[in-house]
Amino acid sequence: MLLAGRSHDKSFALFRVGVTASDGLKTFCETGQSDGLEAQSQGEGGVFDEFNGPAISTGQGNSRTEFFVDGNHTKVSVAVRIVPSPDWFVGLDSLELCKNGFWIDALSVQAGPMDAGTDSGFTFTAPNWPSEPRQKISHITAQEPSHPANSFHYPDKKRLPPIATFHFHKDKVYRLSEETRHSPNDIQVYTVDDLEAVLRQDDISNDVLPSIVHEQTQRPKLNKHRRMRKGARRAVACQVGEWETWSPCSVSCGIGESVRSRQVLKRSRRGGQPCPPLTETKWCGEHTACPQRFFNW
Repeated sequence: MLLAGRSHDKSFALFRVGVTASDGLKTFCETGQSDGLEAQSQGEGGVFDEFNGPAISTGQGNSRTEFFVDGNHTKVSVAVRIVPSPDWFVGLDSLELCKNGFWIDALSVQAGPMDAGTDSGFTFTAPNWPSEPRQKISHITAQEPSHPANSFHYPDKKRLPPIATFHFHKDKVYRLSEETRHSPNDIQVYTVDDLEAVLRQDDISNDVLPSIVHEQTQRPKLNKHRRMRKGARRAVACQVGEWETWSPCSVSCGIGESVRSRQVLKRSRRGGQPCPPLTETKWCGEHTACPQRFFNW
């Protein structure tokens, strides 16, 4: 199993039952590659943190990861690919971690298998059988799909046992505040860039500076700084590499097309500038390179 998740607000959906899977989710459920999911959340203001968990290589096991939430992004969505399988996964859609204005301390959620609707295979090791057209995401139950070859087909049972359990535990809570020796009329306003500059310093001076106040036992300074930088929610712009060379002309006679491309080095995060076009096309070729019979109409 391979885990991919997002913390987000109500405007974002990693997946949704009854809705057709995105290209990114299709690729993730069928191959385990998460680049498409990253592109799916590229430039999305609703996403706060992206996180992955290590795969469970064989049999039963545990996978652990950490992620951040804040008061504007209180939901978490997770997708875990089932291996081997055609396009099956285990997931949680927009689980709310804040209730009545308070963070939930601990929560466990059992989950069953789901079908991404992109492959029509019935068994764990079924050959590739793309669903055309793509079906909607659905829960796999003991009765559905009803085909007797289905690996989860147990019509004598009311429900399948859970295939995974998600455990959420609130690790730490941080609060951003200001410490000052000045009068209330002399308070300075600090931007995120100011805060980042402070966090890069080895020592905090006695001047008016933003600080992190911890509600529990403080961790070492480096870990605190790492978390604060993550929680600062700075927009990250997309970065792309240099253009590759132009491809050969698509035709050897007449006018064709030549294409060049470039790769994404870093995807945008938290509303940052999205990636520019990754491919370019130009006309190429000439009629003088054609044999004379080409012009015999």
